[in-house]
This record gives sequence, structure tokens and C-alpha cells, in this order.
Amino acid sequence: PVDNLEMLETIIDGTRRVLDFASKHGTTKFLYISSGAVYGKQPDDLCHIPEDYRGAPDPLDPNSAYGEGKRVGELLSVIKSQEAGFEAKIARCFAFIGPHLPLDAHFAAGNFIRDAIAGDPVVVKGDGKSVRSYLYASDLAIWLWTILFKGKPDRSYNVGSPESQSISEWAQLVSTLTGVRVAHSGSAQGGYSCYVPNVARAERELALGNTVALRDGFARTLSWNDK
Repeated sequence: PVDNLEMLETIIDGTRRVLDFASKHGTTKFLYISSGAVYGKQPDDLCHIPEDYRGAPDPLDPNSAYGEGKRVGELLSVIKSQEAGFEAKIARCFAFIGPHLPLDAHFAAGNFIRDAIAGDPVVVKGDGKSVRSYLYASDLAIWLWTILFKGKPDRSYNVGSPESQSISEWAQLVSTLTGVRVAHSGSAQGGYSCYVPNVARAERELALGNTVALRDGFARTLSWNDK
């Protein structure tokens, strides 16, 4: 089980220590890796969530520890950068695929790939209607470096793919790539949810985009894991 208190303390204390190190060693540009979790639950009627959305995690829910920790980390980064005189850039990361993707964590794409490599049915938990998007790892690297060097100070950028599909559709893609069947298990877990970024800011200000098609990204991830 996740220790929410330990997670919160680790994020906040770790961020503070890194910022202290940066301020003492002549850092000029600092990239804080944040998360789309800072927005809290994405409203059902908002298909792509922008940086200026003012939602937040529920502070009375212990499971909000990660999102709340990242919110504090963003604030610490801006405060410390202004005190010390370096530039802080914020990357709000969403979901990704590629080498080293955890296959046994709570990421649907990783679970599907794990099932397929084992030759088992790709299991969709719940009704599969929740919506996700995935950016390939090489694009992630390009985005993060670009934000660090070219992003505006004290500004956040969503990092992810705007190309979204339902969990069932992602499972079907893995099935098509591997030949294993799709199976459904249980009822919906927590109801419908959407976790997809609006990346217009990164596209407009930094000319960022996807260079690896999502089908190719899943195929590459499958190939890398199936060695």
C-alpha cells in the first residue's frame, strides 16, 4: 500500500533540497517535473485540460498526496528561483509509453503490455470508457529539454499527447499488435475519468509536438519489453 504521508514529505522535502542545491551552485535554469495530478479530477465536460484550469486535488482525500505535493513543489520552485535569481520552468507531465515503463504499476498501458507479452488476454478493468493519452519517451525527452532551455520563467507547460482514446481502444490496439484477445474484468472502478492535456501552449510557444505516432510508440514499447 502507498504511504501517502511519506509520499507527500518526500516530494516537498526532496524538492526543497534540490532547490537549495541549485541556488548555491550557480544554476541559471531549473526544470521542475510536475504532474497533471495538480489539476485534481478532470471535469467530464473538459476533454483536454489547459494550464490555466484552476481545479485542484481534494485536500481531504489522502490519495491527493501526490498531486498536492507537486502543487507545493511548483510553488517552492517559483519562490526559490525568484529569491536566488535563476529561471524556473514547470513541466506538468501526463502519461507516457516507452522503454522502462513500469508494467506492474497502476498504468493501464503498462498492464496491457505485460499481459500481452505473457500471452495472456489484455485485461480491461471496468467498462473501459475512461479516456487516456500517451506520449512516447523520445518525445518526452525532447519536450523536457526544450522547456528547460526555451520555456518562459515561472510558467507551466503541459507535457503529453492530445491524441486520446478510451482504455478499451488502447487495449484493442495492443491486441491488434500482438494477436492476444481483450477481456473485461469487474465493474467500473471509480467511474468514468479523463486524463488528457491541452498542449496548445507548448505547441504555440515552443513548437513542440508528437514525432512518434502512438501506434508506433506502443509497438516500440512492446518490442523493447519482449526481449
